[in-house]
Amino acid sequence: MDRSDMDRDSAEGPDGSGLRRACDQCRLRKIRCNKESPCANCRTASRQCSSTGVGQKPKEARQRVLISSQYERKIDHFESRLAGIENMLRELNTSINNNTNLRGSSTDHTEALYRASRHGSSSVSGDQTETVFSDDAADDEPTPNFEGGSSMAAQTAYASEFLENAVTQTSLRDVSPDMQSALLSLQQIVQLQNSQSTKEIRFPYAKPLPRGGIRELAMPPMPFVINLLREIKDTPPVTFTLICAFISVEDFTENCRKVYFATEDYSLATFIIVNTGLCYLFQEKSTVATTEARAAELLKHHATCRNNLETALSTLPMLMPARMDNVKALLLGASYAVEIAKLTLAWQLSTSAALMCLSLGYHRLSLSESSPENETANDAKSGLFWFAYMLDKGLSLRFGRSSVIQDYDISMPKVVGPQFRVSDPWKVVLSLWIAHSELLGRVYEQLYSPGALLKPLDQRIATARTLAEEIKVLAKRSSDLEKQVLGPGKVANGGQPVGMYSLDLVLRSDEVSYWSTLALVCRAIPAAGPGTNVECVEAARRATALHHECLQLTESTFTKAAYLHWTLIYAPFVPYIVLFCHVIETSDADDLRRMAEFVESLAPMCHISEAIDKLHRVCQVLNNVALLYVEAKAQRQQLQQTDNTQEDMAMVGNDFDMYLSQLGFIAPSDIAVNGGGFDGGGMNGSDIPVIGTGVDMNPHTSQLGNWFSGNRHILGLVEADPSEYEPRVWGAM
Repeated sequence: MDRSDMDRDSAEGPDGSGLRRACDQCRLRKIRCNKESPCANCRTASRQCSSTGVGQKPKEARQRVLISSQYERKIDHFESRLAGIENMLRELNTSINNNTNLRGSSTDHTEALYRASRHGSSSVSGDQTETVFSDDAADDEPTPNFEGGSSMAAQTAYASEFLENAVTQTSLRDVSPDMQSALLSLQQIVQLQNSQSTKEIRFPYAKPLPRGGIRELAMPPMPFVINLLREIKDTPPVTFTLICAFISVEDFTENCRKVYFATEDYSLATFIIVNTGLCYLFQEKSTVATTEARAAELLKHHATCRNNLETALSTLPMLMPARMDNVKALLLGASYAVEIAKLTLAWQLSTSAALMCLSLGYHRLSLSESSPENETANDAKSGLFWFAYMLDKGLSLRFGRSSVIQDYDISMPKVVGPQFRVSDPWKVVLSLWIAHSELLGRVYEQLYSPGALLKPLDQRIATARTLAEEIKVLAKRSSDLEKQVLGPGKVANGGQPVGMYSLDLVLRSDEVSYWSTLALVCRAIPAAGPGTNVECVEAARRATALHHECLQLTESTFTKAAYLHWTLIYAPFVPYIVLFCHVIETSDADDLRRMAEFVESLAPMCHISEAIDKLHRVCQVLNNVALLYVEAKAQRQQLQQTDNTQEDMAMVGNDFDMYLSQLGFIAPSDIAVNGGGFDGGGMNGSDIPVIGTGVDMNPHTSQLGNWFSGNRHILGLVEADPSEYEPRVWGAM
């Protein structure tokens, strides 16, 4: 190779692209190079000209970006199809496993379920689900949710040994298929309790955020919204009395103006406030629409706002400044989360809102000393605080956790302010809600928290009786209000048009909540003899009767769903569990009928809410278990059977008793005293370790903590991943 070829090669870039670069000498001296070979500067200085490109990064070819809305739609389409394929594979895999298990003995199936619970069912229900719904959580180990210190962790080791040895010795081939299904479903409830994983926050209607942000999301037509705002200005809807009670119509109209006539950027909180308010308004108006076409149009716009709301909630930042508009957005988001029965999300949002209220000093407002010009503003702040307070207390009892807002830290009276723009009956309702929320907080703190369970039994009984009397006073105030407003000659709904939340339905649902709370309080009082406290059972029966009355007060599916979410799922609805335990203890036929009627009342609403459908399935399983338990117990006592059948039925009874004991629904000592429901040789109460907190507990205290934990777990199944359910067991329930 001659010198000219070497110079030509050296002049090319290091990547062989043929592009000439400045020579090394010119680059070193930082002078302009004409990039010839040799260059003018090197010829003038009579020095060797070389261009090796040492120390210089090669120029990379730029990649063309061809992403448009068309490609984004195609990508979304591919993702949805892949999700469908994964779901089909999951169902196919589960079906194959079930068929294999059906060919073998039921003992093998029980052991397989147990091994899956020990090693984690991540192969189907974990990994694939996380691939579809989560971004970077697939590589993380599932972290159990903490739901209070009254869990049954101390019994897990003993239960594992029992499941492997005692339970699997029962020959379910000689038992009816219904009995086998009931045992397996009850076993799976126990296993789900012992292997709970973190509940992921999923928004099924959230859309990909456009490049331009939330401003590019479609909104309902402006003329339609303007007409709606004019309507609510003349007649404020019930939505702004209950769910959006802390936002005035004028304030909401101003937020709508910021979004629809945006002369400057608006915040994410403003976007959430507008879409949540419109979502509820469209939903409420659709229930009183005079024509089907009008209702369909309202529901169409409701769906648009719902999609926008879920999209906005999915993009909420972790750290938000403590501002009033952010508190409003978080509380509205928490209310929506309760409406769709995502209580874990509601807890997170309401906790953030409560912390912001404390940071802003809303709990220390002096309403009596405020000037007239600040009175309206202070009333708005107090409304925000009390709404955050109600959510905080209710969800703290629901999850078995301490609340964020403590009563000793509040200096305001527990009433809504005089400038709160709602009619007088609704003001009384809101004040009753605040008082009830305070009682819910005290029920957990003084009866079911770890600290309460460490107190002497006599002290806890006295506290329970005091709380029970206060709840009865609260229920009487609500009953008096109902007679005053809705009595003979009175106008229903306080003079307002009957819409989504009529006053009579609200007061009746409140009565359900009061009796449910009373049942929870009376459950902490030991019965005089064996079994459950009589007052607790009577309160549970009254609550279930009022539940049926509530469902008869409206024909709207939206209203029924809202009632079920706020009354049965938001707060711990314990009457059904109380009746279940009472049936197991006494085989009461009337309470067994009440359980079946409760399950039937949920069936018509299963198609409108996934959470209601799950609650229906869980209650159906418990109803089947109670029915079969009573039948098997009666069969054991009445029929003369062979020794082998007697032994099999006794072991089935022990299986039932063990699972129910794990859930806290039967005290281990009761199994031995009452003969285990089948024979007297089931288990001894001393065989089950007492749930410890560092000190010894009496049997009632230990069983009370177990029962509260089991009740929370049963209600928590409404948020469980459906893939965690075993289809053969739950599909026919």
